[in-house]
Amino acid sequence: MAEPKRVRRTQVERSAAMQEALLDAAVECLVELGFAGTTTTQVTHRAGVSLGAMLHHFPTKADLLAAAVGHVMRRRQEEFRKAMTDVGPSVDRVEAAIDLMWDAFNGPTFHAWLELWVAARTDPELAEAVRVMEEEYDRASREILSELFPPDEYADAAVLELGMRFAVSLMDGVALRGLVMKPVDARPVELLKTILRQRMDNPTTRHRPATESER
Repeated sequence: MAEPKRVRRTQVERSAAMQEALLDAAVECLVELGFAGTTTTQVTHRAGVSLGAMLHHFPTKADLLAAAVGHVMRRRQEEFRKAMTDVGPSVDRVEAAIDLMWDAFNGPTFHAWLELWVAARTDPELAEAVRVMEEEYDRASREILSELFPPDEYADAAVLELGMRFAVSLMDGVALRGLVMKPVDARPVELLKTILRQRMDNPTTRHRPATESER
């Protein structure tokens, strides 16, 4: 029996696969070795890509690592969107969103992100790359939020958006403390669910126009 004919990938497909391998390898190195231990040599070796090929796509280490974390965070956003679309009608959607967000703070994505933020404090080039990545992530997050919680269904959309921003800040702190203080005390996250649920259900605030600071 003749072997099936292998389909050759296009140059665009090969380039995309190479970038994916580099980004995944960079995140793995950040998580396992930390920022200081992550070198372009380590990343290219793990990805099976030449240094020249890497430099073609990512001229600097800062570009590579910021793109890598952004790549994983975008993947998490898509997983979040899909999981939220599967939430049943009887489930509290705000509570489900908080639970899914908290899951992202209990794995390698948060550890890689933390390594970049700490290193960016004293590295202006990295700080700029991280800033651009974070702005893109925030824009995408707001788009997902408006899709999952349409303003015509959730009257106080401004409260919801501000609440989600607060949720991220709170989870940052809880997860950071949990890196040293074991076990992780997730009670602040549970309290956040209660506060958001009460705020969204309060008829005196649901139709309140957004203040200037919330816009």
